[in-house]
Amino acid sequence: MKQLLFFLILFFSTSFLLKVQASYNYDETTWNTIRERLFDGTNSRAFRFYEDIRIKLDGNVTPEDSSIVKGIVEELNKIIETIEVKLVQSDANFVININDSKNGIFTQMSFSPKNEITHIETTINTEDLFYLKEKQKLFQYSIITKLTKTFTPKFGSTKIFGFFDTSSFEEVKRFTEIDRNLLQKLYSKDFYRELKRNTVKRYGFLYYLNLRFEGWIKKFSIVITIVLIIILLLFLLSYSSSSTTKNGLWNYLKRKLILIIGISITYWFYTLPYSIPFFQFANGYYHFFANFVEVIIYGIPVLVLIYYTDQLLLNRINNFYHQQIFVFISTFLFIVLSYWLISVPFAYLNSKASGQSFSLIDHLALTKLLDISIIAILRVLYNFINYRIQSMVNQKDVEIAKMKELKNQAELNALHSRINPHFLYNSLNSIASLAHIDADKTENMATGLSELFRYSINKENKTFVTVAEELEMVKKYLEIEKNRFGDKLVYEIDADESTREKQIPKFLIQPLVENAIKHGLSKIKGTGIVSVAVNQTEMDLIITIADNGPDFPVEPVSGYGLQNLHDKLDIIYGNDARINWENGENKHIRIILKNQFNA
Repeated sequence: MKQLLFFLILFFSTSFLLKVQASYNYDETTWNTIRERLFDGTNSRAFRFYEDIRIKLDGNVTPEDSSIVKGIVEELNKIIETIEVKLVQSDANFVININDSKNGIFTQMSFSPKNEITHIETTINTEDLFYLKEKQKLFQYSIITKLTKTFTPKFGSTKIFGFFDTSSFEEVKRFTEIDRNLLQKLYSKDFYRELKRNTVKRYGFLYYLNLRFEGWIKKFSIVITIVLIIILLLFLLSYSSSSTTKNGLWNYLKRKLILIIGISITYWFYTLPYSIPFFQFANGYYHFFANFVEVIIYGIPVLVLIYYTDQLLLNRINNFYHQQIFVFISTFLFIVLSYWLISVPFAYLNSKASGQSFSLIDHLALTKLLDISIIAILRVLYNFINYRIQSMVNQKDVEIAKMKELKNQAELNALHSRINPHFLYNSLNSIASLAHIDADKTENMATGLSELFRYSINKENKTFVTVAEELEMVKKYLEIEKNRFGDKLVYEIDADESTREKQIPKFLIQPLVENAIKHGLSKIKGTGIVSVAVNQTEMDLIITIADNGPDFPVEPVSGYGLQNLHDKLDIIYGNDARINWENGENKHIRIILKNQFNA
């Protein structure tokens, strides 16, 4: 008795588990059919009626036809939850024209923007149907398949052999339970909520989004890809790297690693919409990550080939545009070669293991060639943008240098214009003071002043003059002053032979000599001595102006001429020039111009 009870419990438990398993498989098959046949990536909502279905029979209608359709209506009302199916004589939104001649069969369906079926008109031919069951199946097929819009499945038939898994009436086996379950789910109140729950649980939320919004995801993927390409190009353009010929292959690869990662991420986003549908298979995650990893695997050999090719061949091409043609061709061929060498052996072994035939030509798909071409074009585009930016930067540098030169020239001209009136003022005062005393000296001073200004005019457009020319002008100035001071002024001018042809700024020495007389000799009663010396000390040019007048004040640079001199040296030489002075027995002021002679 106990044994019998045990077997009964075991029997009912096994039967219950088998029914649960069958129900689970049955339910999953229905949802897979919905996913496969009712969504194709362009529609976010499945096509269906949202108002009551009002069926009208028209044409050569027989009582048998009406009876068959009435039975179908009763069956649909048991299945469909949200709306009612009716047989009407007018105001129909589903018209069936029965044609017992061979004038053709057609169907017209109207839809709203929200994928609502608003009107159907279909024609069926019953001429060759002699058996009731055949006619019943034809009417079922003609009505039930129009209650939604189906699409060709992406991954082949779901193998239910029902109305929603065939492409023609001849292929129909029967109106299956899965067909009934599909209609029941489609026309239920919670269809989209249940679709989301089942799909997310089975394949994840990303798969559900792609199922309903594949078109938008593809557009979003393209936008993200373009944005990433722009970011990657901007990063590369701003990323300064040294020459590959100096740093070697290893350092080159390390610098380009970020490029490979950037391309991998970009390519992953680009191929993401095409990988998501494979999630329903066991190798779905392989498809999801393979496109990300393969760019890194294929990219390293490509970089090695590009590195050596650029050194051996590209640098020998002088024309920039010819270089870019070479870049496109070499990049395309290197990627194809890397792809073949790495992927072909694995594909061949995989085909042998699965017993399938392998074609080397078919292995390199057209879509891969297109992707490879895009990468080659992007490399050429990067070179063009970099070339244009570099050209504009160089042009701007030239313009800035010219503007700086013009600015410096304008400032120097302004400094010269401030010196010349000052010197003229002093000289004219000297001439005026002698006009009533000594006519000959006055004439000599006026003649000397004329020659001095002729020198100034002849050198007007020059920033630099030779030391010899500047000393000649200083000598003329001292001769003018000697006519005023007479024997009270003694001067000496001396220059090393190596310095006489060196270029120095115009009016560099004269203001210092002028200050020596104005602030020095004019303040003493005895003989005033002025000494001008130009010497070479190693690579520096030394200009020294000495006098025996009173000491310099604490800040002699505040004097008018010295301030101009400081400004002029700062504009022309910057930190390579400086001014020193010393009081006492060896009172002098000295200008040091660094690195004016070759070593």
